Amino acid sequence: MMFSFSTLIGFCAGISLFAFAIISSTDHHQIFMSLSSLALVLGSTLAASLISYSSGDVLIAMRSMVQTFFHTPTSQKHLRTLVSRFVDWSNLYRQGGISALEQSLSKEESKDEYLCHAMELIGSGYKNHEIRIMLSDAMDATWQRHTLESKVLNTMATYAPGFGMVGTIIGLIIMLDNLNGDMAGLGQGLALALITTLYGVVLANLFFKPAANQVTEKQEALYYRHQLITEGFVMLAEKRDALFIQDRLNAFLKPSVRLQFADEEL
Repeated sequence: MMFSFSTLIGFCAGISLFAFAIISSTDHHQIFMSLSSLALVLGSTLAASLISYSSGDVLIAMRSMVQTFFHTPTSQKHLRTLVSRFVDWSNLYRQGGISALEQSLSKEESKDEYLCHAMELIGSGYKNHEIRIMLSDAMDATWQRHTLESKVLNTMATYAPGFGMVGTIIGLIIMLDNLNGDMAGLGQGLALALITTLYGVVLANLFFKPAANQVTEKQEALYYRHQLITEGFVMLAEKRDALFIQDRLNAFLKPSVRLQFADEEL
């Protein structure tokens, strides 16, 4: 995985604009900080999520929020490199068999679970249609497992503003109960009561929803990459030549980055 600077820039920009809006509007910055309000919103959101999903699913979803700062190798540049590798593997497999393929794997490729699984299937002697079925099943199962992460995060984004409103209602009740007391503190009490709603909206729209959208985008890109790998290994099992593999897998690439040299090498 590679660090995603765009995610870092977006996150820092969102926090900076939020802080700028506060600093430029008032000198009483401390009224926007309340650990009890944050604990109420965040804790209640996590509690409701644990009721809706298993603890393992919630923990995995929270971990995926941290992983939004990293992206998988699914760009067009990486896909082009992958197509080039399949062009090279076609000659290696026809000349040296599965052992030549396994020895050609780089350190990074040997850590790719889906790629290694496909390599094991072709090494086991399965036919091309059998490899397609097995890899498609693995691809769909991976998609189903990981889409649950975005569902959990979207659920948390739904709960957070609601619990922010709950905190505001609690604050208003306490404030009205003390209405016969210090009237000077009425405005300050109302401000504190509204902080929970602010926290809920910020958590939902700056953390949970963007993380859920990025998890979905990552899985869509990874699914697309897995489709390319599946087609590549099916053609390797068929012992197709390099030119055919190049032209077939070029369909997964933008016209501007497609390979053009396999025919020249042949």
